[in-house]
Amino acid sequence: MKYEIVDVNLKDKEKLYKLLQFALYDGSQYIDNDINDNLVFEYNWFDNYFTDNDRNAYFIKSNNKYLGMVMVNENLKFNNKGKCIAEFLIMPKYRRHHIGKNVAYDIFEKFKGDWEVQPMENNPIAYSFWKNIINEYTKGKYIIKNDGIEDIFIFNNEIND
Repeated sequence: MKYEIVDVNLKDKEKLYKLLQFALYDGSQYIDNDINDNLVFEYNWFDNYFTDNDRNAYFIKSNNKYLGMVMVNENLKFNNKGKCIAEFLIMPKYRRHHIGKNVAYDIFEKFKGDWEVQPMENNPIAYSFWKNIINEYTKGKYIIKNDGIEDIFIFNNEIND
């Protein structure tokens, strides 16, 4: 399936927020995250994606349909600079079609340098997804460090060229 990765603009803020709610709902079975009195999952840094230069958000679209979204920031645990995947969602209908893998590769290629990816360890599907993606993308040239809570996959994609 062909797709495009589209920058999220301020006018699309509400659309991103709705997709983020799906992602937070999807992950809520693995972490202690409840909806608030307004029946939404809180995300303290959401507005920062529209004000801070070190945060980027993207829609994944195909034929004007939303397949998912990716949020990237520089909130690293072990490196001084670089990028990390903050949120990643492929809608269930489009999973198992290699879209997630291809989007991850495209996002990594968009930002060369140090990367940290921290999947929820207690989400075995997400953990396995990211471990396999990163192992294949880096040809095994990555390390795993634990921040005291979860494993973080660390790699530099400038050396893969």
